[in-house]
Amino acid sequence: MALSPAQRHSQRIAMEQKLKRSQALDTTESMHMLIRALETDVEHVRSLPTIADRVEYKRDVLLPRWVPTVEAYLESGQVYANPVFAWCVIWLFDVGDLDKALDWADIAISQQQATPDRLRSNFPTFVADTMLEWAQETAGRGESVEPYFTRTFERVANTWRLHEQVTAKWFKFAGLELLRNDDGQKTAAGVDDIKTLEKADQLLVIAEKHYSKIGVRTARQTIAARIRKLTTQG
Repeated sequence: MALSPAQRHSQRIAMEQKLKRSQALDTTESMHMLIRALETDVEHVRSLPTIADRVEYKRDVLLPRWVPTVEAYLESGQVYANPVFAWCVIWLFDVGDLDKALDWADIAISQQQATPDRLRSNFPTFVADTMLEWAQETAGRGESVEPYFTRTFERVANTWRLHEQVTAKWFKFAGLELLRNDDGQKTAAGVDDIKTLEKADQLLVIAEKHYSKIGVRTARQTIAARIRKLTTQG
């Protein structure tokens, strides 16, 4: 039975009050109304002038507003297309809550949830790209990329079906990262352990097999030269 305009208005007000109080909404009811509220929030955050403003708003406003609804959905055991869930996963990555982001991304992928249209990639690709960028920035600052790098790399290597170039980038990063010295340079010249050099080369070989233009030839030649030198010295 269709609701009257007055009933729809009352329903919208009740929904908005629940969201303001960080209370869960039933996503099986009035999904169109819920999506409208979600889209309004998405557009608002896009209108904010700086990335820092957007991150702060997602962390302090949007996630407290919508996470209870996602938690209720997950606890229900039901599985259906849920754009609220999809957006919350993305926002969790945006604000750097990587533990929850990766946990929920695993669930979203297992449920075959679709990413919002504007992302133009599926969840495995989104997570792979996002986490590789994070790992590159984090390693570049001399900080540890664990446990998040290994956790994601295992899925990239063994589980997710990704474009070959995406997978190759991960293997290339993993291989070159083994060569990183205290100054942040990725070079075989400073590595004295042959097993480490061999492992790095194996990873770069896999990268090249996935995507021949990934650009690891020079690094592999340097590794081979370093192994020869160490073997001769031994």
